[in-house]
Amino acid sequence: MAAVAFLQLPLITLNLPDQTGIGLRGRIMIAFDMTGRSQEVGEILALAKERSDLAQASEPASLDASRALNVGLPGGSPTEVLSFLTLVFTTGKAAVEFFKLVRDQLDRRGARVAVSDAPSGKPIGQIEATTTDHALESFAGQ
Repeated sequence: MAAVAFLQLPLITLNLPDQTGIGLRGRIMIAFDMTGRSQEVGEILALAKERSDLAQASEPASLDASRALNVGLPGGSPTEVLSFLTLVFTTGKAAVEFFKLVRDQLDRRGARVAVSDAPSGKPIGQIEATTTDHALESFAGQ
């Protein structure tokens, strides 16, 4: 009997008012939370605002240090401010392309962010300079 693996993707159904004019009502989207130091999360939001294949991006929210442990980020300073934002992509391919941009941005800074499933909060992985394309594709189920 062949082994079967299941991958749970962070899928959500976006129900926006009809007057949005962007045709997203009732479409299945892929949503991720990204957690890291406030500076990195701010830079990720700036990258996100430049993307046409991103359906929605939340404003960053501050967290306490315990969230870093929950998503697998190594402990930093107890006074370090962490933030997270939620990104909703139109396709898995769009998410992977964005993750690659984030990896390149983080490589310049020697930083990392954690990626988690937005609906459940379950950790998916981390993006840093050494994260492979294959790992980024697996984050989005590609």
